[in-house]
Amino acid sequence: MNSGSKDPRAGGRHQYTPAERAEAVRIVRSSKGRTILEIAAELGINDKTLNQWVVQARNADIDPEGSMTDAAKRRIRALENQVAQLEKDLEFEKKARAFTQAISLRRRNSK
Repeated sequence: MNSGSKDPRAGGRHQYTPAERAEAVRIVRSSKGRTILEIAAELGINDKTLNQWVVQARNADIDPEGSMTDAAKRRIRALENQVAQLEKDLEFEKKARAFTQAISLRRRNSK
């Protein structure tokens, strides 16, 4: 992505096309466990710029018409984060339950 970008020390700024922005956001969204900082460095994009694109894309997903207040969008994002955490907790609980059942079964079979 950084091909053709100008040296920021020379005062130039690279203008990214909507396609380049969309591709960078797609990479962030599909890169589980990697930070925006890592991805931005890899793509040659300022991490704050990339983060801004990701936030804009999330806002567009939440409110395509742009009619919601910022407070409503923040509330939706907070609820999405809460749902994601609850899903992680539930997955952990399922694994813990399976583990304890396996231990109980082994104990019963070893007697």
